[in-house]
Amino acid sequence: MSKKSEVLITGRDKEELRAIEAVLRAMAMVSPKIRLVSNGHVDPLYGIHSMPDMLVLCLSANWREELQELSARSLASRPPVVIVAQSGDPQVMRLAMQAGARDFFTRPINLQELVATLGQMVDEKKADVQSKSGLSAVINAKGGAGATLIAANLAHVMAIKADQRIALVDMDLQFGTLGMYLDLQPERGVMDALEAANELDAVAIKAYMGKHASGVEVMAATHTHVVLPGEVDAGRLDRLLDVLLGSYDHVVVDLPRHIDIVTTTVLERASKVVIAMQQSFTHLRDANRLCSILSDEFGIAHQQMVLAVNRYEANNPVAISDISNRLAGIGIALVPNDYKRVCENVNLGIPLYEQSSKAPITQALVKLADQLSGQEQVCKKPGLMSRMLETIKNA
Repeated sequence: MSKKSEVLITGRDKEELRAIEAVLRAMAMVSPKIRLVSNGHVDPLYGIHSMPDMLVLCLSANWREELQELSARSLASRPPVVIVAQSGDPQVMRLAMQAGARDFFTRPINLQELVATLGQMVDEKKADVQSKSGLSAVINAKGGAGATLIAANLAHVMAIKADQRIALVDMDLQFGTLGMYLDLQPERGVMDALEAANELDAVAIKAYMGKHASGVEVMAATHTHVVLPGEVDAGRLDRLLDVLLGSYDHVVVDLPRHIDIVTTTVLERASKVVIAMQQSFTHLRDANRLCSILSDEFGIAHQQMVLAVNRYEANNPVAISDISNRLAGIGIALVPNDYKRVCENVNLGIPLYEQSSKAPITQALVKLADQLSGQEQVCKKPGLMSRMLETIKNA
């Protein structure tokens, strides 16, 4: 599952804060925290250095000062806010609007409507980030299918042909070798960036990227120690993806072939998923299983998936018609077998487009890169949040 949006509930009535927190904990995509204001400060965000994704402000008798303090903050230093007030007094509502309130509730609070409002804000936040940039995840249907080769060369082609700012990220945190395909071995990488995730912005992220001559910027998997699944914080990973998507035109992520907090967080942010496979019945079986998981568990539509048939040969017993019949509705990209050029890419770190831009394997990847970099956003099927909200409305 992707990182939950942090919701800070603040005010001076402990029971009210706890009641709201209890309801929000049932939401799949938010992580609520309460902050009881019991000192002389009227700034609801006083002393908070890492801003939450959303703020639920329960106004007290000092409502005027609380709203004025919030309004005095710059837009960049205050999160989207929902206001809870004692009444709909016009003066309160006017100051709430000045503070950037997304919604306004009077006591007693309609908690179902509050859940619906926050759910919409979560969806808008994700859509806003994804509309600014695309994220293409590349993953093997079966081990050794060629996902890393495809990811590295797709990013390289995008940077050259589409003239885009491209980030290439290696999320195989234990055995990733993505940098080698571009002859890059940055000293700092994903784990270092995750440690500093809360301080990252479009400028700071550059310190964790290695730059290729083509313009591709690579965030490698550094192997200073064994990274266990529990060591990766989903919140920091989601923050890292936010910064990458806000800083680059397109982000290409090479994913390991397993389902854990890393792969699920990336997949739920992906606008396109490239599934690398080869022409064998075991690859076909595993590709079918992976596509079912992507569709059923992540709500990723078939139109968002592409089967990259690597080492394609026309005379293979497993024909393309076998693949298309088994996985109907999913696009197929044929990547021809070219052992010599692939070995040069892997061993020498020379991308395929630099070796031979007209070779069939290169042209196949150019075509796929064009499809990914110029793609339109495709609406996903309703996810867990939407299904939960629908259940509440119909209750």
